[in-house]
Amino acid sequence: MLRLRGSSLRRAIALGIIIVAALVFLVRLVDVQVVSAAALNEDAKHKRAVPVAIPSVRGDIVDRDGEVLATTDERYDVQLSPKNTRLNDGVFYRLDAERGVGTVEVSAAQAFEEIGEVTGQSGAEIQKIVDDALRDNPKSDFAYVQRSIDLTQLNALKALEIPWLTFESQHKRTYPNGAVGGNIVGFSGADDVPQAGVELSQDACLTGVDGTETYERSEDGVALPGSVVVTRKVEDGGTVQLTIDRDLQWEAQQAINQQVQSVGAEYGLLTVMNVHTGELVAVAEDGSVDPNDVDASDPGKREARSFTSPYEPGSTFKTITAAALIDQGVATPTSQNLTPDYLEPEPGVRFGDAFNHPEMPWTLTGILTQSSNVGTSMLGAQLDADTRYDYLKRFGVGTATQAGMPVEDSGLLYEPGDWDRQTSYNTMFGQGLSSTIVQTAGVYQTIANQGVRVPPSIVKQCTAADGSVTEPDHGEPTTAVSEKTAADVMAMLETVTTEGWFSDLISIPGYRIAGKTGTAEQVDPDTGLYRTDYVHSFAGIFPADDPQYVAVASIAFPTAGDGGVAALTAFRQAAEATIRTFHIPPSTGEFAPLPTEY
Repeated sequence: MLRLRGSSLRRAIALGIIIVAALVFLVRLVDVQVVSAAALNEDAKHKRAVPVAIPSVRGDIVDRDGEVLATTDERYDVQLSPKNTRLNDGVFYRLDAERGVGTVEVSAAQAFEEIGEVTGQSGAEIQKIVDDALRDNPKSDFAYVQRSIDLTQLNALKALEIPWLTFESQHKRTYPNGAVGGNIVGFSGADDVPQAGVELSQDACLTGVDGTETYERSEDGVALPGSVVVTRKVEDGGTVQLTIDRDLQWEAQQAINQQVQSVGAEYGLLTVMNVHTGELVAVAEDGSVDPNDVDASDPGKREARSFTSPYEPGSTFKTITAAALIDQGVATPTSQNLTPDYLEPEPGVRFGDAFNHPEMPWTLTGILTQSSNVGTSMLGAQLDADTRYDYLKRFGVGTATQAGMPVEDSGLLYEPGDWDRQTSYNTMFGQGLSSTIVQTAGVYQTIANQGVRVPPSIVKQCTAADGSVTEPDHGEPTTAVSEKTAADVMAMLETVTTEGWFSDLISIPGYRIAGKTGTAEQVDPDTGLYRTDYVHSFAGIFPADDPQYVAVASIAFPTAGDGGVAALTAFRQAAEATIRTFHIPPSTGEFAPLPTEY
């Protein structure tokens, strides 16, 4: 009886143990399948799913006609896992491409041959890569098959679905035209980080969004065929279109380089602007940087000096004073002024003309033609300082442009309350203030465009990868002077070019030209005094009878020749190139110069 009780007790205990174990298993099962299922699934997913970053491609920079100025050379490295080429005796399976269903067996030797057909190697060469890697390290998981293949080769290799073959992208920024437009396009530094120019200012448009994908792998680390899942679609960068014309830019750079060298100048700038749109079709600077080899360029000439390096423009700004006088009804192109060669209008204030002459009976047109500082100031003084300052601002002086570059200097224009008495006079003939060459071009664009100033632009638009187009805000057109004033000043400027000493230097058969020379002193930043050499400029409009383009050339501090002649020559070369590029028709009608004396 007692034994039965003992036996029953043992059975009861055994049954209890079984029940407890079942309960523990059940609790664990519920936890695994219900409570912790999501977390465990995610954990398992991460253990078998391998994330792969898919780098986006930086967008192109193109000229006005779509010619590529900057692009990304997309190359790829081909890699394999030597140890995995021998997994399962070197055999793997992939989809039967011919039938579209089922799988076919592929040997490592066959795979080596297929890879070599794409990369230009033999199967034996790839076999040697594997053997060498495994000889050095029997567990080797990495070896290069081929470096820097192109996209076509990459796609062909991916189509082979070889599980132990992997790829790594290598993007390199390249500039097919070298230094042509290099000052505008800019360049990138380490890891393609933008450093200057449009590369920097338009980085938000050019930069894409990297994508990601995952693939599942076996315990041996081999990618499972057909397991790739795109988790984030890659978005390549957008395309930035500029307003410059690549071929014209090249010709302009050739012209300014040649003229700088011919007179041993410190630097030279040459800008061409569309009269009606404000678009800059060429912005040339001597010694422009080659973005492919930045270190080989002059450190002082790596950025767009046409936007960042203002200088005192000199007599090219006498045009603003003349326009203000006419617009205010104080003078006309034929207003008379007996003009000496030297003047002290008030104590402590003195200035003179560039050449000695007796008192001359010049008209306002004659004063502009002879580029008389004295005559310009005598008539300009009839306008108070605030009025003259207002006209300078109307023409864009002292206000930074918004053309699309990372840095655009405003130049220097103090308010009238900060002018000393000498500066009050000097500003009438382009001294005591400064502007960039782009701002100077804008002054003449305004006159040529019937008095309406259109803000200059260098960036036309950004086209995103999805095709959407964004145009930057360069500012709104503004009226600086009346249409009648602009027409009068155009006639005066054409008289300057037909009656001036330099008419033969800028002559282009069949085309009428209007414009103004400038010879300006510059302050030496080390001494605070004016240098004894000059910046020579010419700002011209063509054709004068139907204005289409403005070109401004500046040659700074020549040491071995006439900087004025060099600037005039650079202008003519740029104008001729612009006429050819845009097929500008010749002028019509004859021009009768305005009277320069009375």
